[in-house]
Amino acid sequence: MKRTFPSLGAVSVRGYFSRWDLIAVPLILGALLMLALAFQGSREPFSAGTPDLTVSLDPRFLPYYGLRSFVRMLLAVCFSLLFTFTYATLAARSRRAEKVMIPVLDFLQSLPILGFLTVTTTIFLGLFQGSALGLEAASIFAIFTSQVWNMAFSFYYSLTTIPGELNEAAAQMRLSGWQKYWKLEVPFATPSLLWNTMMSVSGGWFFVVASEVISVVGWDKSQFLPGIGAYIGRAIQEADVPAMVYAGATLLVIVLIYDQLLFRPIVAWAEKFKFEQSESADTAQSWMLTLMQRARLVQALGKLPAAGWERLSLSTSRKNRPGRPLEQAVPLGRQRVQDRGWNAVIVMTTAGLLYLLATFMFGHSLGVRSGRLLGPNVNFNSRFDPALTQRFRALNVQVGADQTVWLSSVCSASQGGRQVSDGLSAAMTQAGILKNETLSRRCAAHLAAPGQVSLAELPAVFGLGLMTLLRVMVMIVVATLIWVPVGVWIGLNPRVAQTVQPLAQFLAAFPANLIFPVFVVLIARFHLSPNVFLSPLIVLGTQWYILFNVIAGTIAIPTDLKEAAHVQGLRGWVYWRRLILPSIFPAFVTGGITASGGSWNASIVAEVASWGATTLSAAGLGAYIAHWSTGEFNPHVALGMLVMGLFVLSFNRLFWRRLYTIAEERYRLG
Repeated sequence: MKRTFPSLGAVSVRGYFSRWDLIAVPLILGALLMLALAFQGSREPFSAGTPDLTVSLDPRFLPYYGLRSFVRMLLAVCFSLLFTFTYATLAARSRRAEKVMIPVLDFLQSLPILGFLTVTTTIFLGLFQGSALGLEAASIFAIFTSQVWNMAFSFYYSLTTIPGELNEAAAQMRLSGWQKYWKLEVPFATPSLLWNTMMSVSGGWFFVVASEVISVVGWDKSQFLPGIGAYIGRAIQEADVPAMVYAGATLLVIVLIYDQLLFRPIVAWAEKFKFEQSESADTAQSWMLTLMQRARLVQALGKLPAAGWERLSLSTSRKNRPGRPLEQAVPLGRQRVQDRGWNAVIVMTTAGLLYLLATFMFGHSLGVRSGRLLGPNVNFNSRFDPALTQRFRALNVQVGADQTVWLSSVCSASQGGRQVSDGLSAAMTQAGILKNETLSRRCAAHLAAPGQVSLAELPAVFGLGLMTLLRVMVMIVVATLIWVPVGVWIGLNPRVAQTVQPLAQFLAAFPANLIFPVFVVLIARFHLSPNVFLSPLIVLGTQWYILFNVIAGTIAIPTDLKEAAHVQGLRGWVYWRRLILPSIFPAFVTGGITASGGSWNASIVAEVASWGATTLSAAGLGAYIAHWSTGEFNPHVALGMLVMGLFVLSFNRLFWRRLYTIAEERYRLG
């Protein structure tokens, strides 16, 4: 019997349409239609003459609000991937650039979302004058800042831990830099990047309230962009329990949908990029991926860019040009001169930027006048109450656009505190800042300019930073002890991973803001200390960075290594010490760094929790920044962000960076 391989049916010409396209094409068209609907709703007018933006707590609007929030997430992820592929690649390729770019990344990941919003809201509103697109852009940028650092760190660490034999194989195949990047480096980093992207999307929901409820300078009320985060924010303000339940259920549906339609197909597709010599028997599966692979029309459309991409790859090949040696010797003397010159540029640039920031915070005199430190210029309206602002304004006291009433302005209106009217005395009593008899004494001191920071405030701000640091360290240790074993168990069981993946994404995406009211009610009911019992809120949204990275690191363990460990009879602690812990260590370090930075970021919403009229605040740097975030980037916010960045940068350099060096030198494959 004569047989032909492949069969004649396999090589016969088939049509460009199959029954699977009847499902795939409507899904794609439906997704495009929903994107168009979301973009259409973002072009509403927004100017001084338009009413405040708000949302309705009617649950019928939740599907639309969820769509608007998810589109913001999707756009932020696209920008995050673009940033990751450029920034992380440059940092991994250039040793000198790494000296600047990685510390900057450490610093930026610690900066709170509200800090970015205060800087960017005015800029985007100026770019999109008269349109709500300005607020939309500010919201997307805020979500971008909550996602991108984790992805960039993951990609950077993957590029720096590529096994040596793979680099040697790329050199032997004479791959150009462009070809090596897309045929070796990106595929090798894809599994870890994918899990960190899922974590970034899920973690972005933690900050969705902060990114959709925006304070705008000159507006008395915050602006609520249509979205599930704004819906949650208003439900918290009005203490509406049913609305919180509706929001949680809607978010669960959204996570399940994008897990099935987006992330699970990508996870199954990325299985081919695992670095192993023998394939595992259990691999991730996705009905959506199978559908798209069998839909002929979709496949034909997807292959259209392939020819151009392949032509671009071939055009960058080395051809007859010699390749660069893997280890290229550089004269030691020249290298030292270049390094010293580069270090000098870094020092001078850093010093210049710090000077500009110092003048913004303390003034051109840097907080000193006539050899004496300028005293704090107290804000009488510490709660930024519009009614109290109007009361001071009626007494001819100059007030700021952000509802601030400075001590120096009260001194000017009262002739240095010597002529205090009954109305002004009553207003100061309502403010609860100073007694009348102390006003003249305080006015006689040299005060910092309105809005600027006094050097005398620095010790207190650094003390708040130490309190937040203690909370972050304790919570990261607790999260590590809980989620490392769980992540390893999930990663070692692919079938379990497929079941747990949507649950883990939902838990990571579940806005901790929905849980905050429970803490507020219990703390207020039992008269507990907010400084202690608000601390777990810091890690609620960031602990998942550890879990997802450990899962990714465990899944990436080559099957042949696991089989070798099984053959050698490794069990229990020996199995963990010889295989599991060394294999997941680089991924854990990545998760630890991003979880630590994310916890600092989360402190701005975790150290100040509210439910209805009840607001609890824990002493810390996050609460300090949240207090001064009035919609405009001001010196107090700048000081809080600078101190927070310095704490994170120092901790990462002294602790996490050393762990990463160990991971790179001792626990890399090859």
